[in-house]
Amino acid sequence: MPKDGVKHSKNRSQPSAANVCAKLVTRNKKGRKEVLLLSMNRHLTIGRNPEACSYVISDPVVSSVHCKIYAVKSSHGGVILSCQDLSTSNGIFLNGHWIHGTSFILMDGDSIQLPSSQKFTCIVQDSSKPRGDVFAPSPITNQSIGRWVVTSQALGSGTFATVRLAMDTSQSAHKQVACKTIKRKKTSKQSTIMKEVQILGALNHPNINRVYDVVLDDSHLHIFLELCTGRDLFSYIIHYEDTGYRICEGEAQYITYQLLQGLDYLHSRQISHRDLKPENILLHAPGPYPRIQIADFGLARPQSNQETLNVCGTVPYLPPEGILALDNKYMGYVGIPADCWSAGVIMYMMLSGRHPFDYGVAPGDPDLPSSVVIKSHPTASQFWLSSAQNDNVVKKRIVDGVLDFPRDVWKQLPDAKALCTSLLCPDPSRRKTVRDALNSAWMKNNSRDLQAAYEKRIPTLPSEPMA
Repeated sequence: MPKDGVKHSKNRSQPSAANVCAKLVTRNKKGRKEVLLLSMNRHLTIGRNPEACSYVISDPVVSSVHCKIYAVKSSHGGVILSCQDLSTSNGIFLNGHWIHGTSFILMDGDSIQLPSSQKFTCIVQDSSKPRGDVFAPSPITNQSIGRWVVTSQALGSGTFATVRLAMDTSQSAHKQVACKTIKRKKTSKQSTIMKEVQILGALNHPNINRVYDVVLDDSHLHIFLELCTGRDLFSYIIHYEDTGYRICEGEAQYITYQLLQGLDYLHSRQISHRDLKPENILLHAPGPYPRIQIADFGLARPQSNQETLNVCGTVPYLPPEGILALDNKYMGYVGIPADCWSAGVIMYMMLSGRHPFDYGVAPGDPDLPSSVVIKSHPTASQFWLSSAQNDNVVKKRIVDGVLDFPRDVWKQLPDAKALCTSLLCPDPSRRKTVRDALNSAWMKNNSRDLQAAYEKRIPTLPSEPMA
């Protein structure tokens, strides 16, 4: 029987003090104080199996692998501490509240306890608490909104909205959620807002970020959403710096498969997202081959098989017809083919490590002086060019269809290249649909493995209507 205490595998060493994001302090059965160190390049695994866990607890009530704790860099530059319950049925107590079968965020001072076993207290290092990240309390105090308690912990913010950590306090489902609070425009009608929200609240798919509840008051719209603790896809891509920001083919294929599954669900209901980009694709929990969820439906449109004159989205992810409509108020475009184009851009980025049309100065770019140096910035949105004045360069490349497949990357990926080319077809009438993409050679050749991994890793959602 293994002794209680830290056990490191041969290829895993203690992180240096400079890399430590947080500490978990506990006392073992003998009362001895022990400290577990957590860094962004070393997750902690707690459980009974000495071959699979970095910290071993021999209690029979503890699962073989009970939980994993990760530290990951968020898109806002902060650090997210994510604890994933992997126990068979016992779950974990977070600050005295039982949580089972999901991931949750750990904050400074939080305690987690394995039922009838050890308790761990989280101590976040000051260096991992930059201003504005998830560990930084906002000026707003905890607020009760119906059955929800919205905490002061900010998960993100923008010009018109903030996202904070919240708790569902109902007895049947005590869990963490995200609360997105949006400032209401004075001219916005409650009936119109609620109609749009009800459409999104009816969506129920494992690759769509779930809306649990919506509360509307005189000045704000509060949307309570499923919490994803693994950051967004953009942050995930740039953490592959050692491989040139390229994700291996198998993982990119699995992520693309999920993205297409989510889009197929939306498009079959005539809903288009219209702002697909890596920042709006969330990882449900940290770790390789993650489950992803399409999020941020603020620009989503029902009846999206119809043309609209209202162009929206992010320029580097707009299709040619969307770019042309930006400069011509009498031109329109259709949302569903636009989503397919955006999916092609995201797929290209994962496999290439760069944006297909936003790659800095290239020979033959007439609109840029040769002295201008343009680089992609990991902290900037979507590998965007360093100066907003260069928008026209990317727009021109998109409209002209100047698409390059570097041989060193794509020569071993003929089926992936074929699918990417068909999704990035400039003519929306000839562009592949989501169903076409799911039936492409790149997907069909590995369809059994993809489906098996999907069913094993992603639970079937219950039919739970929005409150």
